[in-house]
Amino acid sequence: MNDALKNSSQPARLIVEKYEKHEVSAHPFFVELSQRPVDLSAIWILMANLRAGISGDFVRWVATTIARIDDRRIACLIAKQLDDELGKGDFSRIHSVLLDQFVAGLERWRPRNVTEETVGAGRRMAQRAGALFHAPDPYEGVGALMAGEIFAKKMDHCLGDEIRRQDAVSSKALTWLILHEALEVDHADDSLELAVLIPDQGPSLASTWRGATAQWNVLWEFLDDVQKIAHAR
Repeated sequence: MNDALKNSSQPARLIVEKYEKHEVSAHPFFVELSQRPVDLSAIWILMANLRAGISGDFVRWVATTIARIDDRRIACLIAKQLDDELGKGDFSRIHSVLLDQFVAGLERWRPRNVTEETVGAGRRMAQRAGALFHAPDPYEGVGALMAGEIFAKKMDHCLGDEIRRQDAVSSKALTWLILHEALEVDHADDSLELAVLIPDQGPSLASTWRGATAQWNVLWEFLDDVQKIAHAR
């Protein structure tokens, strides 16, 4: 029995409890990075794939969830995250713009012989995650957001630990990371607020669990893919 089906009758707050206990730092990609000198080429691969996976789609995923969800309290919390993603009305602070700056700041460490497969991890992640936000029940997208923000908080912390071990990347390029290290903590906290609003039983609860479980797996396997690409340099 898969985790989503097994837990589908449990309160949604247990989604948060479950994934807060999972450490992204335990993924072999980050374990390997921490055990050797700072590898900015591997970090370029991670960030280029993250850009390929989220920059073109994340705003639409979030907006679609807001439009489809029937509980305006849930829509309100998700809209706050969308406003953050779009720079709170400041074009220069749109997260995809800042992510482009980060990747550009790592250009010196871009691997040789970059091909379409070099960013294949991001494209595969986008396809799989996108299916969750367009599932028949929009609560599947809510669950994906809940788990995804917890994962992002933990991954940003791992990335920040690596970046702080060096001083070659310009401070301007790091704006995305500095912003996200603080903001993702707030967004992960929103996951608990969202959980309280999920019905205690019925199909919406089951869909939320299904989306959360699938999204965590998608993101973990994204790091699996990134590690393979880094090894193939």
